[in-house]
Amino acid sequence: MKKRLFLTTCTLAMSAVYAAPTFAQDATNGHSQDSQQGASSAGASETDAIVVTGSRIRRSDATSAIPLKILGREDISESGTTSIAEIVQEIPGVDSDISPESSNTSVQNSGISSVNLRRLGSNRTLTLIDGRRAISNAGNGERVSLSTIPAGFVESIEVTTGGASAIYGSDAIAGVVNIILKKDWEGFEANLRYLAPERSGDNEIDADLTWGKNFANGRGNILVGASFEHQRAIYADSTRPESIAALTWDTPGYAGAFNDESVFPGCESGGYCFTPSLSSYLPGGRFESDDAWNIGGVWYNDKSLLPDDGRPASAGFETYPDGFNYRPGQTLSPEYLMASGAVKLEYELTPSVNVSASVMYTYNYTRARNSSEAAIYGDEYARLDANGNALRDSNGNVIYGELPQIAANNPFIPDAVEETRSGTVSWYRRFAELGWDEKINFRDTLRSSLALNGSAWGDWQWQVSGTYGTYKQHQRDTNEINLQNLAYALVVESDGAGGYQCVDATARSQGCVPIDLFGENSITDDMANYIRYNANLYQKREQITGLASANGTVLQLPGGPLKAAAGLEYRREYQKTWGQDGDVIMATTSTGVPDIEAHFDVVEAFAELDIPITSRLSLQLAGRAADYSTVGGVFSYNAGGSWSPSSSIRFRAQYSRSQRAPTLTEFFSPPRGDYDSVRDPCDGLMPDGSGVTAPAGSNTSTAVLAANCLAVPGIQAYFADPANAGQPFEFDGSIRGPNQGNNKLKEETADTYTAGVVLTPKIIPGLSLIADYYQIRVRDAIGSISSQLTADLCYTADNYPDNRFCDVISRNSQTGTISQIINQVENLDSYLTEGVDVTFNYDWAISGIPGRFGANLIYTHYFRDEFTYQGIAGLETEDSLGEIGKPTDEFRLKLGWSDRNIRISWTTLYRSGGVDDNHVAPTDSEYFKVGGQAYHNLYMSYTLRNRPHIKIYGGVNNVFNDLGPFIPSGLNYGSSRNIVSALNDLDGREFYVGARFRF
Repeated sequence: MKKRLFLTTCTLAMSAVYAAPTFAQDATNGHSQDSQQGASSAGASETDAIVVTGSRIRRSDATSAIPLKILGREDISESGTTSIAEIVQEIPGVDSDISPESSNTSVQNSGISSVNLRRLGSNRTLTLIDGRRAISNAGNGERVSLSTIPAGFVESIEVTTGGASAIYGSDAIAGVVNIILKKDWEGFEANLRYLAPERSGDNEIDADLTWGKNFANGRGNILVGASFEHQRAIYADSTRPESIAALTWDTPGYAGAFNDESVFPGCESGGYCFTPSLSSYLPGGRFESDDAWNIGGVWYNDKSLLPDDGRPASAGFETYPDGFNYRPGQTLSPEYLMASGAVKLEYELTPSVNVSASVMYTYNYTRARNSSEAAIYGDEYARLDANGNALRDSNGNVIYGELPQIAANNPFIPDAVEETRSGTVSWYRRFAELGWDEKINFRDTLRSSLALNGSAWGDWQWQVSGTYGTYKQHQRDTNEINLQNLAYALVVESDGAGGYQCVDATARSQGCVPIDLFGENSITDDMANYIRYNANLYQKREQITGLASANGTVLQLPGGPLKAAAGLEYRREYQKTWGQDGDVIMATTSTGVPDIEAHFDVVEAFAELDIPITSRLSLQLAGRAADYSTVGGVFSYNAGGSWSPSSSIRFRAQYSRSQRAPTLTEFFSPPRGDYDSVRDPCDGLMPDGSGVTAPAGSNTSTAVLAANCLAVPGIQAYFADPANAGQPFEFDGSIRGPNQGNNKLKEETADTYTAGVVLTPKIIPGLSLIADYYQIRVRDAIGSISSQLTADLCYTADNYPDNRFCDVISRNSQTGTISQIINQVENLDSYLTEGVDVTFNYDWAISGIPGRFGANLIYTHYFRDEFTYQGIAGLETEDSLGEIGKPTDEFRLKLGWSDRNIRISWTTLYRSGGVDDNHVAPTDSEYFKVGGQAYHNLYMSYTLRNRPHIKIYGGVNNVFNDLGPFIPSGLNYGSSRNIVSALNDLDGREFYVGARFRF
């Protein structure tokens, strides 16, 4: 493996041992702070030395070169939530990556909660627990779900900005989120909490129990904790009317017709507005194209059963107003249950050697649901043999079948359809009798550690540790459709005894039940059971780490002690995904995930120096050499410093080079099921080469495009078919677009610059003001070219078909239509994010008024948020700053007052609004913009007594009951759930009460 010799040399040079460092911060009163609140103590004593996130050297936090924000115990308690993800996201610059609300229908990630820093994604944000890497809770990425960490176990949360790969290794490109758990705790504590929303759903019950005890004359401590949390699902219903509004952002249609959409408010001009959004797939079915349909058990057709709503004769079905609103009853936020238990043990073996061990187990359950599945004649499915294996042609390609039209002699055809029928019956239907399309997840996470640490050689401390973690997931995807069974069930004949049977004898032997698609509830339980498919997905992750390090003073310099840390680290990541019934899932509506079994390991050596140039000026250096079994050698480093010209001001700056190695999925995954919408570049083609239009932005001539399209064997077969004489080749629709790994990937590389100033003026006691600038640029970012762009690049190329874009496109050999485009990840893209953070803290008292007041403001302003990618004409750069969910400004303002046993706080969370598309001018009717959004939370507590400690508390989340903006489908940042964007708080106003007891 490349750089193996270099790494071995580094390894031999570092005679140190490591276990995860002890993170010993103590935020003032447990409230949020920047790590530089102690900046006035430029010459802080060595007794103040601790290890904080972003370094392995014990030092005063007043000399740190990187920005660090801390949420203390009281911040967690006063947040109004027990979700660690939601608590962390209160910090500006921290965003949700995957949330229970955004992952309702996710194939693998439904129900998890992960965060990302600086909008660079959770794969580029390293999440630690007590300074240790935590096992991923996702089978398709390195994502730690914060829902696996009970809030009752957490002492504080520390967040750094910028690259930290030199300290912690891969993934720490955007920064680090470090969850610090309780330790050295004695006594018993119980925290009970109940929350109820003003609207439906989301009732919460929380219970945290903690017991700790010293033993062996104080040489040992044992800490045991248990936590339980249950949240009811939030469904789209009338208590949140925006969630069930059947609207989209579009131009109105049918001007002057009986279903004229321009009569909707704001649509009078004919420009973009909120227009009806209904589904043409009805629970009762639609037949003969638009000629016959069933709504609520009532039949309509374009003959004798025309609706009495002013539509002209023979008008037939119209999606508006006849369509189906599938929104009511869907989950906006899934049902969630968490149960966790933890044990931590610490023991002093000798005065200079300690041992510690910990185990934490968490069980998570989530249940989300979507509208029932739908199908249409002509839908493709993989044809299976009797053993469930896909049939393949001589080239190994899967042979696909199509759902048939219904034969003219089908016994279930009702009079309303028979009246409109000419030949076989085409059909479109939602299969509501099967039930909700549900994603049910069962997750088990086990994290354990064992460590030895001690002191030697003066102030040197050595540590050795190992961790083992496992994650297991079982996902049930219920009430999907087995399309091959449906195809069998649609072709029926008389059974000779007055009934009916499936024509296919093999299907009959396997329980085939003829199916009746005509009308609501026409599908019986037996019929539904025959075509129902429940998919099961199993995933397992294992992580093993071993660490060894030491840190201490190397020598005394005139400016102070020269400190160092050095060590070795080993990590192994293993993943296995299975359980999707092999090829069977290819014959269903469920999105398949292929079987995967893969692993990688990495050996790393690291070193860090803290060099005091003077008593007020320090230089900090760090480097890490790593050898991956996948990408080979990687070297990360950083250099920074801190300067305090006076006790009231300090300047700091750092440059870092960080990397992210590909995940197991990115490197090893075979094609994973997905679907994309594609307009074929050959759409409109005529046999003479006319009719095609070059894709927008392409410099290719239509002659080149036409020649390439005419060379496609499947399109040649289409034109050779007499039935298509005089007809253009057309395709604009859904295709299979599976995602695939790439074992030729290399690591991502990021360069980060931070610079800041810390002010703690002596003339204003209790005041601190911190400002930090940052810029993060990521190169060789791992991504994939979209299916649409792949098709465009293939057929507009001068070297067609000898290019990598054409290699991943499959077409139907008879019809020429695109059936599949594989999206393989590559080192394609780059990111640039730039901004400034400001933190303001002030603690004061007012003469004559009891108690003390406190204010904390954390503010972030973005300058740039850019993404560079492969476009049709080469590299293109998009700046999404100022779009919805990419705010220019964010802040968290917390005001508090305390007096002896009383505590009151008010927290405001603000994110600026934005436009849906920066490329749409304000004068364009398509222009859509929403304003900034602020949410306000109130917290109050009263301590009844201190020994034993009894505190009662309560509060109101979202005091003004604001759900946020209405952002429906049709918008880039919209959704058919309407109120689940990054600017929304779909919970609405919530009230909670609780009690904490400590003995």
